[in-house]
Amino acid sequence: MKLAISLAAAIFATAPTALAPGMSSSLVGIGFICGAEDAAASTVGAATGVMLPGMGNGTYAVDTANPDAAAWFNHALRLYHAFAHDEAKAAFARAAALDPNCSLCASGVALSLGPTLNTGITPAETVVARDAAKRALALAKPDDVRAKGLATALLARYAETPPPSGGREKAFGRDLDELYKANPSDVLVANLAAHALIIPARQDDFSGVERSIAIIEAVLKANPDDAAAIHYYIHATEFAQRAPLALPYAERLADLAPGSGHLVHMGTHTMMRVGHYEDVALSNARALKVDVESQSTLPTSGSLAQRYYLHNYLFGLSGALMAGDEALALRYADHAEKGFKAAGLPRNRVMSRARSLVALGRYAPDRALAVPQDPDDGRFLRIYRHYARGEAFAAKGDAAGVRREAEAIRAVIAQGAQTGDLGGEAEMAAVAEGVLRGRAAMVTGKPEEAVRHFAEAAAAQEKAYPVPKNFDPPPWWYPVRRSLAAAHLKAGRNAEAIREAKASLVEWPQDGLALRILEKADKAQAAQWRAQARKAYVGDVAKIPLDLT
Repeated sequence: MKLAISLAAAIFATAPTALAPGMSSSLVGIGFICGAEDAAASTVGAATGVMLPGMGNGTYAVDTANPDAAAWFNHALRLYHAFAHDEAKAAFARAAALDPNCSLCASGVALSLGPTLNTGITPAETVVARDAAKRALALAKPDDVRAKGLATALLARYAETPPPSGGREKAFGRDLDELYKANPSDVLVANLAAHALIIPARQDDFSGVERSIAIIEAVLKANPDDAAAIHYYIHATEFAQRAPLALPYAERLADLAPGSGHLVHMGTHTMMRVGHYEDVALSNARALKVDVESQSTLPTSGSLAQRYYLHNYLFGLSGALMAGDEALALRYADHAEKGFKAAGLPRNRVMSRARSLVALGRYAPDRALAVPQDPDDGRFLRIYRHYARGEAFAAKGDAAGVRREAEAIRAVIAQGAQTGDLGGEAEMAAVAEGVLRGRAAMVTGKPEEAVRHFAEAAAAQEKAYPVPKNFDPPPWWYPVRRSLAAAHLKAGRNAEAIREAKASLVEWPQDGLALRILEKADKAQAAQWRAQARKAYVGDVAKIPLDLT
């Protein structure tokens, strides 16, 4: 374990995909997860008043003669852009305490209390933020355009009466954009404006996205390594459905902010959408380790830190499953019990356990079948357990067992319908049951029946979880349309198999198993598809039975 950790640390001194010759990428990811568990077991206590290195970059002039206040303001701004929200609030407050006459420091306090892409604001926080913005405006020197403009924008953001057009956040974005236009070389304002313009996207209002992209691209043209700009570029291009634009920046963000678990993870939003699944698995394993280490140095962010940790875990496991990295997927699965304790957020424990079962069903059938049902398990976890057992039976060629688990899923949903408290489990269960019925048909040599089941499951998946809005990470672990293509191939309908495999690859690009189907179905271009499949898939793609594709 220690060897894996040290090798991982050495390898990731460069880009996440820069493996040493002959080095297994699985070993690197496993090393990071081991490192996270070792760090969590250490007895190092959190310290206060510590500036954690590696949270990003960017240092700006601050209206203070106190170098410590200036340093804390800049550190706080890096934390803010890294979405370390609680830590940013504390750091801005420290800067303001070190120099009570610093306008930017007071604005930082107001800024950090406001909404971001990940957080909202309470009425009580709005009052405190408004007071801080008033103080910032009063402290701003008459000729300090930046300080006055930022304080004015914040004061409008937290006004007792919201602006008449578009609400507080849209007005805040417009005000910061105007401040940026007055001085396009002010990178501090540019990054704040870029973020503010995409905050309304939380409510599916994407009207500010294109303007945000334009601002960020100007920043990156001058400084391609601006960590804050890269962070927002990843989000904005994702909202705009142009994720590949951010890939050159996403691939190096982790090394620009190696102390921020969120920014180490952030590049994988882009990587997932372009099909770099193994990089997704490795980078999120690295993020787990960084998260644990930073929390041992700084006071924890409580539930927010736990949310980030789950997000990184689910993202990484999704990448490992899509990449076919059996060893790393199983290591993620094993981490569920250690990384998500019973004392933590109950939802996190449920989600991590549920998704870990998928890895067991795919890669460790006997282990999946040995997982007992806990009487306290809710419907969500029970559905996943039955699904994992169904995958395990399919791997063993036991069609009857697969069908029993499909029926069990239907029974769980029927029970929920009777009590009238069904939530999103019904949509997920429809996909899970359909996949298992398709698997059973494939195992028994009935591809025509499998086509029907997989078509229904794929339609259910795409209706419930459309990729443009659900790849963060995907709620269901793989594209079921891929299985539909496999069923067509088994039925001898190569043209239909090609059509469905290509359709699946549109939104789940570089899927090694879909590429394998194309290799078998498209004889004219088999060599091309074979090369792509082998490059995309970590395991031996040729060893995956068509029935399990």
